[in-house]
Amino acid sequence: MTDTKLALVGNLQKTLDAEKTAVAKGIRGGMEALTDLGKRRLRQQVTRAGLGERLSKTWRGKVYPGAKVETFEPAGPIWSKAPHIVRAFSEGRPIRSKASGGWLAIPTDLAPPTRKRGARRKRMSMDDFLDEFGMDSLRVFAPPGRGRRVLYAVADKGFARGRGKRRKPKAEPLLMYVLVKQVRLRRVLNVDTVERGLVRLAPEYITKRIIGGLSDGQ
Repeated sequence: MTDTKLALVGNLQKTLDAEKTAVAKGIRGGMEALTDLGKRRLRQQVTRAGLGERLSKTWRGKVYPGAKVETFEPAGPIWSKAPHIVRAFSEGRPIRSKASGGWLAIPTDLAPPTRKRGARRKRMSMDDFLDEFGMDSLRVFAPPGRGRRVLYAVADKGFARGRGKRRKPKAEPLLMYVLVKQVRLRRVLNVDTVERGLVRLAPEYITKRIIGGLSDGQ
């Protein structure tokens, strides 16, 4: 009888160990699925807001510890490699110039395209414009009725509309830049909504995978 009891205890321990492993794998599987879902939703939120694929791909997610470590408490952090940009569009923060003059120069569609490599479809900054065409190439003034809240930077001569380069015949004054003290970004991202959705789904995702793991082991 002693050998029989030992065998029964041994088999029971194996069963318990197998179930323990199945539960741990189920919890990890649920966390991995939730992490992937959260990353996917956050990336979709960025692209739908019109902020581009590049910013959307800054979202990362990973489950800790590694798959070889058995645990009942895995963590699935999701983070962005551009946290300052994401936070600005999540909170609608104002952006102010760090320059000594304290003005943000916003290029208009009439400003020349940038000459910098890898910056397609972007307009030349006002600093680059002045470096290339000279300090006297722009006339800066406050438009009537706007006080000193807004300034215009106009190229009075030497530029053709839509060309972004000098042309003497039939040249006309062109508004190249609008200068403002600050701009407030629209709040187009909502990370909290995604987080609350994942919290609601967590019990379902994890329970489903635990039950599936235990069923496979029977």
